[in-house]
Amino acid sequence: EKIRAITKRNRGVSLGQVIAELKPVLRGWLTYFQHAKCRGLLQSTDQWIRRKLRCFRLKQCKRVITLQRFLESMGVKEWQSWILALLGKGHWRKAKCPQANQAMSILWFEEQGLYNLVLKYERLTNLRKPPCARACTVV
Repeated sequence: EKIRAITKRNRGVSLGQVIAELKPVLRGWLTYFQHAKCRGLLQSTDQWIRRKLRCFRLKQCKRVITLQRFLESMGVKEWQSWILALLGKGHWRKAKCPQANQAMSILWFEEQGLYNLVLKYERLTNLRKPPCARACTVV
């Protein structure tokens, strides 16, 4: 619920501010769930958050031409950016299209400062493993 409230599309704030508000929430979730085996849950949550933020950014473009120019500036080919811009579906569905994924990739979100749950979870779990985890115990 907290993430839904922060990432509402009709808020008049920038994407950077939304990501800054999300960071402490995601960090808190990770510290809470770090001892559980929940990589799959964190992965699906991470994917959902990125799609929600893509939707947020697409909604900010408002007009077709603005969306097309934004996608083209992010490295999407011109004809592909027009396909997405002229797509008559909603922002949520557009956010799942390959053009949106290409324009706003995981690396782009990391550059924007988004907290990657799966990456941080794997680092935390690797730190907890004993150095001889592969060795068999002698009984």
